[in-house]
Amino acid sequence: MNKTVRRNLRVRLGDVITIQAAPDLPNGNRVHILPIDDSIEGVTGNLTQTYLIPYFKDAYRPITKGDTFIVRGGFKAIEFKVVETDPGEHCIVAPNTLIFDEGEPIKREDEDSADGVGYDDIGGCKPALAKIREMVELPLRHP
Repeated sequence: MNKTVRRNLRVRLGDVITIQAAPDLPNGNRVHILPIDDSIEGVTGNLTQTYLIPYFKDAYRPITKGDTFIVRGGFKAIEFKVVETDPGEHCIVAPNTLIFDEGEPIKREDEDSADGVGYDDIGGCKPALAKIREMVELPLRHP
């Protein structure tokens, strides 16, 4: 599971998760997706035509409001955030789904600051990290 998926699920390395099927997930009528500002520096042109339409074309990708995802297209990887979905919080982007991209790019600073450096970004400190988790994190997460 990559860092983007972990951030969307709000889990960390070592967390145990359960995967269940999502029954009857509706096709989206309209989705509002905006890029993250620092990922589009130096990029010109229509981001929807270059990145989003090829990414979603005939893929039937499920999305959730608030999630981020990375699209590699053109010559650079661009990070996008799902701002709104219709209908509901979860939907599938089908060929007839309208992709709405009007608006200013989202500032990364406006995103959750807890997405910075985590335990999984620090290497070579396993004994110290284990003690920190045992003494600080576990009592806070499981009182």
